[in-house]
Amino acid sequence: MAPGPRGSLYVSVPKAGNTVLARLDASGRPSPGWPKLIKGASPCGLLLPVNDGSVRVVCQFPDDQTTEGPPPERAFAFDAGGRPLPGWPVELPCCFTGRVIGDELTVYVEEVVGSDFEVGWIVTVTADGTVHQGSKVPLVPGFRTWAVGPDGVAYGIVTDFGADPSAVKTSQLWAVGPAGVPAGFPVAIDGIVSPPAFDAAGRIHVIVGAAWQRPTRTLVFAPDARALDAGSGELDIAASGECAGIEGSCERPAPPLVSRDGTTFVIGSSGGRMTVVGVGPSGQLLGTAWPYRSDAAQQPSVICPVGIDGPCDSINLAAPAIGPGGVLYLLHAAVNRSVGGSMAAIGPDGRGVSGWPVGLRRSGSAFWSVVVAPDGTAYALAIEPETGGEYSATVLAVAPDSTVLYTTTIIDP
Repeated sequence: MAPGPRGSLYVSVPKAGNTVLARLDASGRPSPGWPKLIKGASPCGLLLPVNDGSVRVVCQFPDDQTTEGPPPERAFAFDAGGRPLPGWPVELPCCFTGRVIGDELTVYVEEVVGSDFEVGWIVTVTADGTVHQGSKVPLVPGFRTWAVGPDGVAYGIVTDFGADPSAVKTSQLWAVGPAGVPAGFPVAIDGIVSPPAFDAAGRIHVIVGAAWQRPTRTLVFAPDARALDAGSGELDIAASGECAGIEGSCERPAPPLVSRDGTTFVIGSSGGRMTVVGVGPSGQLLGTAWPYRSDAAQQPSVICPVGIDGPCDSINLAAPAIGPGGVLYLLHAAVNRSVGGSMAAIGPDGRGVSGWPVGLRRSGSAFWSVVVAPDGTAYALAIEPETGGEYSATVLAVAPDSTVLYTTTIIDP
Protein backbone atom coordinates (compact mmCIF):
# COMPACT_ATOMS: atom_id res chain seq x y z
CA MET A 1 0.00 0.00 0.00
CA ALA A 2 1.07 3.58 -0.68
CA PRO A 3 -0.93 6.80 -0.14
CA GLY A 4 -1.47 8.97 -3.21
CA PRO A 5 -2.73 12.54 -3.55
CA ARG A 6 -6.25 13.71 -2.65
CA GLY A 7 -7.04 10.80 -0.35
CA SER A 8 -6.20 8.08 -2.87
CA LEU A 9 -4.44 4.84 -2.03
CA TYR A 10 -2.48 2.51 -4.32
CA VAL A 11 -2.62 -1.19 -3.47
CA SER A 12 -0.60 -4.04 -5.00
CA VAL A 13 -2.23 -7.47 -4.65
CA PRO A 14 -0.57 -10.76 -5.78
CA LYS A 15 -2.96 -13.10 -7.59
CA ALA A 16 -2.10 -16.50 -9.08
CA GLY A 17 1.36 -15.55 -10.35
CA ASN A 18 0.24 -12.10 -11.46
CA THR A 19 -0.25 -8.78 -9.68
CA VAL A 20 -3.37 -6.65 -9.53
CA LEU A 21 -2.64 -2.95 -9.06
CA ALA A 22 -5.57 -0.89 -7.73
CA ARG A 23 -6.14 2.78 -7.02
CA LEU A 24 -8.76 3.49 -4.38
CA ASP A 25 -10.39 6.92 -4.14
CA ALA A 26 -11.09 8.80 -0.91
CA SER A 27 -14.21 6.67 -0.30
CA GLY A 28 -12.36 3.36 -0.75
CA ARG A 29 -13.84 2.59 -4.19
CA PRO A 30 -11.71 1.74 -7.24
CA SER A 31 -10.93 4.86 -9.26
CA PRO A 32 -12.08 5.00 -12.92
CA GLY A 33 -9.68 3.03 -15.13
CA TRP A 34 -8.57 0.75 -12.29
CA PRO A 35 -7.57 -1.96 -11.34
CA LYS A 36 -4.75 -3.03 -13.68
CA LEU A 37 -3.50 -6.59 -14.16
CA ILE A 38 0.28 -6.93 -14.54
CA LYS A 39 0.66 -10.40 -15.99
CA GLY A 40 3.50 -12.59 -14.73
CA ALA A 41 4.55 -10.03 -12.11
CA SER A 42 5.16 -11.47 -8.65
CA PRO A 43 5.99 -9.71 -6.46
CA CYS A 44 5.71 -5.97 -7.12
CA GLY A 45 7.74 -4.83 -4.15
CA LEU A 46 8.19 -1.14 -4.94
CA LEU A 47 5.04 1.01 -5.15
CA LEU A 48 5.71 4.77 -5.40
CA PRO A 49 2.99 7.37 -6.07
CA VAL A 50 3.84 10.76 -7.61
CA ASN A 51 2.24 14.07 -6.66
CA ASP A 52 0.55 14.39 -10.07
CA GLY A 53 -1.51 11.27 -9.29
CA SER A 54 0.57 8.86 -11.36
CA VAL A 55 2.41 5.90 -9.88
CA ARG A 56 5.61 3.94 -10.44
CA VAL A 57 5.73 0.22 -9.65
CA VAL A 58 8.68 -2.19 -9.94
CA CYS A 59 8.00 -5.93 -10.29
CA GLN A 60 9.83 -9.22 -10.65
CA PHE A 61 8.98 -11.67 -13.45
CA PRO A 62 9.96 -15.20 -12.36
CA ASP A 63 8.54 -16.91 -15.47
CA ASP A 64 10.87 -14.85 -17.69
CA GLN A 65 14.00 -16.03 -15.89
CA THR A 66 16.48 -17.73 -18.25
CA THR A 67 19.68 -17.64 -16.17
CA GLU A 68 20.70 -18.28 -12.57
CA GLY A 69 20.23 -15.49 -10.07
CA PRO A 70 17.33 -13.13 -9.36
CA PRO A 71 14.50 -12.96 -11.90
CA PRO A 72 14.28 -10.01 -14.31
CA GLU A 73 12.54 -6.84 -13.18
CA ARG A 74 10.54 -4.12 -14.92
CA ALA A 75 9.34 -0.72 -13.85
CA PHE A 76 5.87 0.45 -14.89
CA ALA A 77 4.23 3.88 -14.78
CA PHE A 78 0.50 4.64 -14.91
CA ASP A 79 -1.31 7.95 -14.79
CA ALA A 80 -4.19 8.65 -12.38
CA GLY A 81 -6.65 7.19 -14.89
CA GLY A 82 -4.76 3.87 -15.16
CA ARG A 83 -3.21 4.59 -18.57
CA PRO A 84 0.41 3.50 -19.12
CA LEU A 85 2.78 6.45 -19.51
CA PRO A 86 4.65 6.64 -22.85
CA GLY A 87 8.10 5.03 -22.75
CA TRP A 88 7.22 2.54 -20.02
CA PRO A 89 7.78 -0.22 -18.90
CA VAL A 90 11.56 -0.24 -18.64
CA GLU A 91 13.90 -3.13 -17.86
CA LEU A 92 15.94 -3.00 -14.64
CA PRO A 93 18.72 -5.16 -13.18
CA CYS A 94 18.12 -7.03 -9.96
CA CYS A 95 17.85 -6.15 -6.29
CA PHE A 96 15.95 -2.91 -6.33
CA THR A 97 15.20 -0.35 -3.69
CA GLY A 98 14.33 3.21 -4.41
CA ARG A 99 12.08 6.24 -4.20
CA VAL A 100 10.46 8.89 -6.39
CA ILE A 101 12.16 12.29 -6.30
CA GLY A 102 10.00 14.84 -8.09
CA ASP A 103 8.65 12.80 -10.99
CA GLU A 104 11.77 10.66 -11.46
CA LEU A 105 12.16 7.09 -10.28
CA THR A 106 15.54 6.58 -8.58
CA VAL A 107 16.59 3.02 -7.78
CA TYR A 108 19.69 1.29 -6.52
CA VAL A 109 20.48 -1.95 -8.37
CA GLU A 110 23.11 -4.67 -8.19
CA GLU A 111 24.44 -7.22 -10.64
CA VAL A 112 26.60 -10.33 -10.36
CA VAL A 113 29.60 -10.33 -12.70
CA GLY A 114 31.13 -13.79 -12.97
CA SER A 115 30.86 -16.02 -9.93
CA ASP A 116 31.52 -13.73 -6.98
CA PHE A 117 32.19 -10.19 -8.20
CA GLU A 118 29.29 -7.78 -7.77
CA VAL A 119 28.71 -4.16 -8.73
CA GLY A 120 26.07 -1.66 -7.67
CA TRP A 121 24.88 1.61 -9.18
CA ILE A 122 22.11 4.19 -9.35
CA VAL A 123 19.52 4.15 -12.14
CA THR A 124 17.13 7.04 -12.72
CA VAL A 125 14.08 6.91 -14.99
CA THR A 126 12.48 10.19 -16.07
CA ALA A 127 8.74 10.65 -16.53
CA ASP A 128 9.01 9.87 -20.26
CA GLY A 129 10.79 6.55 -19.59
CA THR A 130 14.31 7.72 -20.36
CA VAL A 131 16.85 5.68 -18.38
CA HIS A 132 20.08 7.17 -17.00
CA GLN A 133 22.75 4.81 -15.67
CA GLY A 134 25.12 5.90 -12.90
CA SER A 135 28.70 4.80 -12.42
CA LYS A 136 29.13 1.15 -11.39
CA VAL A 137 30.87 0.49 -8.09
CA PRO A 138 32.61 -2.77 -7.02
CA LEU A 139 31.05 -4.07 -3.79
CA VAL A 140 32.72 -5.79 -0.87
CA PRO A 141 31.44 -9.17 0.39
CA GLY A 142 28.90 -9.24 3.18
CA PHE A 143 25.20 -8.98 3.95
CA ARG A 144 23.99 -5.74 2.37
CA THR A 145 20.86 -3.66 2.87
CA TRP A 146 20.21 -0.40 1.06
CA ALA A 147 17.84 2.56 1.10
CA VAL A 148 17.73 5.54 -1.27
CA GLY A 149 17.86 8.87 0.52
CA PRO A 150 16.06 12.10 -0.43
CA ASP A 151 19.25 13.27 -2.16
CA GLY A 152 19.08 10.39 -4.68
CA VAL A 153 22.06 8.59 -3.14
CA ALA A 154 21.78 4.97 -1.98
CA TYR A 155 23.07 4.37 1.54
CA GLY A 156 23.76 0.80 2.60
CA ILE A 157 24.97 -1.21 5.55
CA VAL A 158 27.42 -4.04 4.84
CA THR A 159 27.98 -6.65 7.56
CA ASP A 160 29.95 -9.89 7.25
CA PHE A 161 28.14 -12.21 9.68
CA GLY A 162 30.24 -15.24 8.77
CA ALA A 163 29.66 -18.54 10.55
CA ASP A 164 29.27 -16.90 13.98
CA PRO A 165 27.04 -13.80 13.98
CA SER A 166 27.87 -13.15 17.64
CA ALA A 167 31.48 -12.53 16.62
CA VAL A 168 30.68 -9.55 14.35
CA LYS A 169 32.98 -6.65 15.24
CA THR A 170 32.27 -3.99 12.64
CA SER A 171 29.88 -2.99 9.87
CA GLN A 172 30.33 -0.43 7.11
CA LEU A 173 28.10 2.43 6.00
CA TRP A 174 28.37 2.73 2.23
CA ALA A 175 27.03 5.30 -0.20
CA VAL A 176 26.55 5.00 -3.96
CA GLY A 177 25.52 8.04 -5.97
CA PRO A 178 25.15 8.66 -9.71
CA ALA A 179 28.89 9.43 -9.93
CA GLY A 180 29.98 6.49 -7.76
CA VAL A 181 31.06 6.43 -4.12
CA PRO A 182 31.01 9.93 -2.56
CA ALA A 183 34.06 11.17 -0.67
CA GLY A 184 34.25 9.99 2.94
CA PHE A 185 32.58 6.62 2.38
CA PRO A 186 32.61 3.85 3.47
CA VAL A 187 32.44 4.53 7.20
CA ALA A 188 33.35 1.79 9.69
CA ILE A 189 30.93 1.31 12.60
CA ASP A 190 31.57 -0.99 15.57
CA GLY A 191 28.92 -3.71 15.89
CA ILE A 192 25.82 -4.87 14.02
CA VAL A 193 23.96 -2.01 12.36
CA SER A 194 20.35 -1.63 11.20
CA PRO A 195 19.28 -0.53 7.73
CA PRO A 196 19.34 3.27 7.42
CA ALA A 197 16.44 5.70 7.80
CA PHE A 198 16.31 9.42 6.93
CA ASP A 199 14.90 12.66 8.26
CA ALA A 200 13.69 15.60 6.15
CA ALA A 201 17.22 17.04 5.96
CA GLY A 202 18.57 13.78 4.55
CA ARG A 203 20.54 12.85 7.66
CA ILE A 204 21.18 9.11 8.02
CA HIS A 205 19.94 7.39 11.20
CA VAL A 206 20.87 3.85 12.27
CA ILE A 207 20.53 1.59 15.30
CA VAL A 208 23.65 -0.20 16.56
CA GLY A 209 23.44 -3.45 18.51
CA ALA A 210 22.35 -7.04 18.02
CA ALA A 211 18.59 -7.43 17.69
CA TRP A 212 16.78 -8.68 20.80
CA GLN A 213 19.80 -7.89 23.02
CA ARG A 214 20.66 -5.00 25.34
CA PRO A 215 22.14 -2.43 25.10
CA THR A 216 21.31 -0.46 21.95
CA ARG A 217 22.39 2.95 20.70
CA THR A 218 21.63 5.25 17.78
CA LEU A 219 24.02 7.03 15.43
CA VAL A 220 23.41 9.88 13.00
CA PHE A 221 25.51 10.79 9.95
CA ALA A 222 25.41 13.69 7.54
CA PRO A 223 25.11 12.90 3.81
CA ASP A 224 28.81 13.80 3.50
CA ALA A 225 29.74 10.92 5.90
CA ARG A 226 30.38 13.10 8.97
CA ALA A 227 29.33 11.54 12.26
CA LEU A 228 26.99 14.02 13.98
CA ASP A 229 26.61 14.64 17.70
CA ALA A 230 22.95 13.59 17.56
CA GLY A 231 23.06 9.92 18.45
CA SER A 232 22.09 8.48 21.79
CA GLY A 233 24.24 6.91 24.45
CA GLU A 234 23.58 3.30 25.43
CA LEU A 235 19.85 2.56 25.70
CA ASP A 236 18.51 -0.09 28.04
CA ILE A 237 16.30 -1.64 25.38
CA ALA A 238 16.51 -4.83 23.33
CA ALA A 239 15.81 -3.46 19.85
CA SER A 240 13.47 -5.57 17.74
CA GLY A 241 14.69 -7.11 14.52
CA GLU A 242 12.84 -7.11 11.21
CA CYS A 243 12.09 -10.77 11.86
CA ALA A 244 12.08 -13.26 14.72
CA GLY A 245 12.66 -16.98 14.76
CA ILE A 246 15.44 -19.50 14.90
CA GLU A 247 18.73 -18.40 16.43
CA GLY A 248 21.14 -16.99 13.87
CA SER A 249 18.46 -15.76 11.45
CA CYS A 250 17.55 -12.26 12.60
CA GLU A 251 20.48 -10.57 14.37
CA ARG A 252 20.14 -7.21 12.63
CA PRO A 253 17.88 -4.61 14.29
CA ALA A 254 15.02 -3.11 12.32
CA PRO A 255 15.59 0.45 11.07
CA PRO A 256 14.56 3.23 13.45
CA LEU A 257 11.42 5.29 12.95
CA VAL A 258 12.54 8.85 12.18
CA SER A 259 10.35 11.95 12.11
CA ARG A 260 10.96 14.89 9.82
CA ASP A 261 12.86 16.83 12.49
CA GLY A 262 15.20 13.92 13.25
CA THR A 263 13.51 12.55 16.38
CA THR A 264 14.30 8.83 16.44
CA PHE A 265 12.24 6.03 17.94
CA VAL A 266 13.66 2.60 18.83
CA ILE A 267 11.18 -0.24 19.24
CA GLY A 268 11.99 -3.13 21.55
CA SER A 269 10.16 -6.35 22.26
CA SER A 270 10.80 -8.77 25.07
CA GLY A 271 8.68 -11.31 26.92
CA GLY A 272 5.64 -10.61 24.76
CA ARG A 273 5.72 -6.88 25.57
CA MET A 274 6.64 -3.81 23.54
CA THR A 275 8.73 -0.81 24.58
CA VAL A 276 9.46 2.34 22.56
CA VAL A 277 12.29 4.75 23.42
CA GLY A 278 12.40 8.23 21.90
CA VAL A 279 15.62 10.12 21.14
CA GLY A 280 15.41 13.83 20.30
CA PRO A 281 17.13 15.51 17.34
CA SER A 282 20.13 16.41 19.52
CA GLY A 283 20.48 12.92 20.99
CA GLN A 284 18.60 13.60 24.23
CA LEU A 285 16.16 11.05 25.64
CA LEU A 286 12.55 12.16 25.43
CA GLY A 287 10.89 12.66 28.78
CA THR A 288 7.26 13.01 29.90
CA ALA A 289 5.59 9.62 29.35
CA TRP A 290 8.49 8.05 27.46
CA PRO A 291 9.41 5.26 27.15
CA TYR A 292 6.09 3.92 25.92
CA ARG A 293 5.27 0.45 27.23
CA SER A 294 2.60 -2.02 26.19
CA ASP A 295 1.61 -5.47 27.44
CA ALA A 296 0.88 -6.50 23.84
CA ALA A 297 3.59 -7.94 21.61
CA GLN A 298 4.60 -6.87 18.11
CA GLN A 299 2.41 -8.41 15.44
CA PRO A 300 3.95 -11.14 13.23
CA SER A 301 2.96 -10.79 9.57
CA VAL A 302 2.71 -14.47 8.70
CA ILE A 303 0.15 -17.26 8.63
CA CYS A 304 1.70 -20.34 10.25
CA PRO A 305 0.32 -23.57 8.74
CA VAL A 306 -1.14 -25.89 11.35
CA GLY A 307 1.26 -28.73 12.19
CA ILE A 308 4.10 -27.31 10.04
CA ASP A 309 6.91 -25.59 11.90
CA GLY A 310 9.33 -24.88 9.06
CA PRO A 311 7.73 -21.85 7.35
CA CYS A 312 7.39 -20.10 10.72
CA ASP A 313 10.92 -20.72 12.03
CA SER A 314 11.81 -17.20 10.89
CA ILE A 315 8.90 -14.78 10.64
CA ASN A 316 8.55 -11.18 9.56
CA LEU A 317 7.22 -8.64 12.02
CA ALA A 318 4.64 -6.04 11.00
CA ALA A 319 6.48 -2.74 10.58
CA PRO A 320 5.23 0.33 12.45
CA ALA A 321 4.90 3.75 10.81
CA ILE A 322 5.31 7.40 11.70
CA GLY A 323 2.83 10.07 10.68
CA PRO A 324 2.63 13.87 10.65
CA GLY A 325 3.53 15.53 13.94
CA GLY A 326 5.61 12.55 15.03
CA VAL A 327 2.63 10.31 15.81
CA LEU A 328 3.64 6.62 15.93
CA TYR A 329 1.37 3.87 14.65
CA LEU A 330 2.18 0.54 16.29
CA LEU A 331 0.72 -2.84 15.34
CA HIS A 332 0.04 -5.09 18.34
CA ALA A 333 -0.69 -8.79 18.46
CA ALA A 334 -3.89 -9.97 20.17
CA VAL A 335 -3.69 -10.01 23.96
CA ASN A 336 -5.82 -13.17 24.14
CA ARG A 337 -7.48 -15.70 21.83
CA SER A 338 -10.94 -14.13 22.00
CA VAL A 339 -10.00 -10.96 20.08
CA GLY A 340 -7.85 -9.87 17.18
CA GLY A 341 -4.85 -7.56 16.95
CA SER A 342 -4.90 -3.80 17.36
CA MET A 343 -3.32 -0.59 16.07
CA ALA A 344 -2.24 2.08 18.56
CA ALA A 345 -1.43 5.74 17.91
CA ILE A 346 1.16 7.27 20.25
CA GLY A 347 1.60 11.05 20.34
CA PRO A 348 4.94 12.88 20.55
CA ASP A 349 4.45 13.16 24.33
CA GLY A 350 4.56 9.36 24.67
CA ARG A 351 0.87 9.02 25.50
CA GLY A 352 -1.83 7.22 23.54
CA VAL A 353 -3.86 9.49 21.26
CA SER A 354 -7.48 9.91 22.37
CA GLY A 355 -9.80 7.33 20.76
CA TRP A 356 -7.06 4.83 20.10
CA PRO A 357 -6.23 1.92 19.84
CA VAL A 358 -8.37 0.56 17.00
CA GLY A 359 -8.93 -3.16 17.47
CA LEU A 360 -10.09 -6.12 15.42
CA ARG A 361 -12.82 -8.17 17.07
CA ARG A 362 -12.48 -11.51 15.28
CA SER A 363 -10.21 -14.11 16.87
CA GLY A 364 -7.15 -14.80 14.72
CA SER A 365 -7.32 -11.47 12.87
CA ALA A 366 -4.37 -9.10 12.72
CA PHE A 367 -3.04 -5.87 11.21
CA TRP A 368 -0.12 -6.76 8.96
CA SER A 369 0.94 -3.34 7.69
CA VAL A 370 0.21 0.36 8.03
CA VAL A 371 1.10 3.44 5.95
CA VAL A 372 0.26 7.05 6.81
CA ALA A 373 -0.76 9.82 4.39
CA PRO A 374 0.42 13.45 4.76
CA ASP A 375 -3.02 14.39 6.17
CA GLY A 376 -2.60 11.84 8.98
CA THR A 377 -4.96 9.19 7.59
CA ALA A 378 -3.63 5.74 8.50
CA TYR A 379 -4.23 2.91 6.04
CA ALA A 380 -3.97 -0.50 7.66
CA LEU A 381 -4.16 -3.97 6.11
CA ALA A 382 -6.24 -6.39 8.19
CA ILE A 383 -5.88 -10.16 7.63
CA GLU A 384 -8.84 -12.18 8.93
CA PRO A 385 -9.60 -15.92 8.97
CA GLU A 386 -12.51 -17.16 6.86
CA THR A 387 -14.24 -20.51 6.48
CA GLY A 388 -12.29 -23.39 4.97
CA GLY A 389 -8.94 -22.23 6.32
CA GLU A 390 -8.81 -19.24 3.96
CA TYR A 391 -8.01 -15.63 4.85
CA SER A 392 -9.41 -12.31 3.64
CA ALA A 393 -7.53 -9.01 3.35
CA THR A 394 -9.22 -5.68 4.05
CA VAL A 395 -7.93 -2.10 3.91
CA LEU A 396 -9.07 0.20 6.71
CA ALA A 397 -8.73 3.97 6.34
CA VAL A 398 -8.57 5.50 9.82
CA ALA A 399 -8.68 9.26 10.52
CA PRO A 400 -6.31 10.83 13.08
CA ASP A 401 -9.15 10.82 15.64
CA SER A 402 -9.58 7.02 15.14
CA THR A 403 -12.75 7.34 13.02
CA VAL A 404 -12.84 4.50 10.46
CA LEU A 405 -13.43 6.31 7.15
CA TYR A 406 -13.93 3.14 5.11
CA THR A 407 -13.17 -0.57 4.86
CA THR A 408 -12.49 -2.17 1.49
CA THR A 409 -11.94 -5.90 1.11
CA ILE A 410 -9.29 -6.57 -1.54
CA ILE A 411 -8.99 -10.37 -1.14
CA ASP A 412 -12.17 -12.29 -0.40
CA PRO A 413 -11.86 -16.08 -0.72
